[in-house]
Amino acid sequence: TQTWLSKNNEDIKIDSLILTNEETDTLPLIQELKFEKKISSSGNYNYFSINLFSGFDKNPFIADERFSDIFFGANQQYIMTSNFEIPANCKFDELPKNIKMIMPDTSIVFSRVSSVTDNLLSTRMTLQFNQPFYSYADYDYFKEFYKKMFELMNEQFVFQKK
Repeated sequence: TQTWLSKNNEDIKIDSLILTNEETDTLPLIQELKFEKKISSSGNYNYFSINLFSGFDKNPFIADERFSDIFFGANQQYIMTSNFEIPANCKFDELPKNIKMIMPDTSIVFSRVSSVTDNLLSTRMTLQFNQPFYSYADYDYFKEFYKKMFELMNEQFVFQKK
């Protein structure tokens, strides 16, 4: 096992890490890891964000104005699937809603889907950039989309003892 500090300065103990397609750039990179993490709590409630290893930690588009275009270099797609197991004597409260957000021009699509079976939470977040270039003239739409997307990515999942 290995212990490391995440970007949010929270201890995470990684039990195993398996990388698939690391050497093949035409296939998606798959990272499978098993970990333990200390979570936040308040009273009888425990909560955590599923946005742990996505690489989308901090919204880079917070400036009120932009004077240059946004260029990602290519269309991109990120699919983040996760399974989180809570103790058997606990249960999830109401889950954050499944959601799909689409930019008005359909150039960016974000979705989050989650479900619970017993004490296992399964989630899937998908982010698609359907064009590599975004004009600074459309920055207001882009900025608002990113703001809402980061709120949704970091929404808390809550559980408590049965």
